[in-house]
This record gives sequence, C-alpha cells and structure tokens, in this order.
Amino acid sequence: MKIDFHSHILPGIDDGSRNIEESVALLDMMSEDGVDIVCATPHFYMHKVSIDRFIENRNNAYEQLKPHLKPEHPKILLGAEVLYNHALVHSEEAGRLCLQGTDYLLWEMPYTKLTSDIIRDTEELSQNTQLKLMIAHIERYLNFTSYNELSELMRLDVIGQINAVSLTKFSSRRSCKKLIDDGFVYVMGTDYHRTNSGHALLGQAEEVIRKKFEPRMIERIAHNGEKILRNEPLHKLRCL
Repeated sequence: MKIDFHSHILPGIDDGSRNIEESVALLDMMSEDGVDIVCATPHFYMHKVSIDRFIENRNNAYEQLKPHLKPEHPKILLGAEVLYNHALVHSEEAGRLCLQGTDYLLWEMPYTKLTSDIIRDTEELSQNTQLKLMIAHIERYLNFTSYNELSELMRLDVIGQINAVSLTKFSSRRSCKKLIDDGFVYVMGTDYHRTNSGHALLGQAEEVIRKKFEPRMIERIAHNGEKILRNEPLHKLRCL
C-alpha cells in the first residue's frame, strides 16, 4: 500500500492548495502515481488559531472538496501538521489533531537549533500522553541544527517522516541516507502544497530508493504505514 503521510491538498486552508481545482489536480497526480491513501495535514499553529476553529476550517475544506473527488483518487484521511508549541505539551486537546483513526500526531519542529528544552518537551509529550509522535520532514532540520542534536531528538520514542523530494535531490540525498541508515526514517510524504511547488511524488522517491538504497526499504515503509493506520506502535529499530 502506498501512503502519503504529509500533504497540503485541502483547498484554501493554509499555504497549500489555493482552491478546489488545484486540490483535484494534486489528487489526479497522486492517483496516477499509484497512491492509495493521502493524509491531509494542513498547518496548525497554536499561536494563530484554536483547535476548535482549526478543525472546523479543516472539515469545511474537506466537505467542499468531497463532491469533486473521483473514484480513482486516493482515500483522504484528515490530520494536521502541528508546529511545536510548549503549551501543547500539557494540553488535553492535542489528541484531537492526530491522524484520523489513530493516535499518531505529525509534529513539526521549529526551524531553529534544537535546544534541550524543545527536545525535553517532545519527550514529555510522547511519554505522558497516548500520542505517538511522527516528526515531520526530519531531514529539513539539518539546515538549522547539528546531526547530533537531531539524533538526540530521533532517539526518543518518536518516528521520522521524510519528504520524497529530499530523496530526489543530490544535495539532500546523502543526509537522507544517513538518517535511513541510523534507523530514524519510517514513512514518507510528499508535503505537496501546490501543483507547481517543486515537490516530488512518492513514485519518484521510490525510483531513487531502488537505485541508490536498499530496495526492501519500500516494502518496510509500506508495512510501517499500514501499522500506523491500524494505530499499532512501531518498534524502534537500529535500521529500517
């Protein structure tokens, strides 16, 4: 099963798809790529909007899109890309932002050095709640923090998601391979925002994996994704 765990396909809710037409175009692309399920994960910024209002806006966007969905389109699961906020660590409402039907939360780190406070908050959130944290596009944070600091985060009881486009670019492929080799990568996403945003489809990333990485990684990622959708825990591994 091919699952896209990170996308911005819902119309007019964040900096992703601008309208229904663009959402349909993105879903057409994913359908042609063989995607079975796509997780709609619009940005959630706690300092800008309440959880109630966010969920209302997200659900309204989905309802507007539903009449335009085609039988061949991937199934859409609703979720959120939740930007780190200290206040969320102790919020009893954070679970409402999880991926539909699961306790998995797509947790986006701030684009800054990963401090001990940020890592400690993430550890506390993962240990003191039923939430299972999926760290969004882990390879991106290497632009702001050291590999050792990112490793400290990824050695917590969390799993990592990487973006397909990072595997297709020579400039980021090496760091992705190290993250994979160190056992930090469990699933992929496109993080698709716009039809012309320069992102890559999952199939493009899979081609790179077959040529440059361990081909069985594709099967392992698919297996991990299926377990997530069944809300089963993923055991931390040294290597995928």
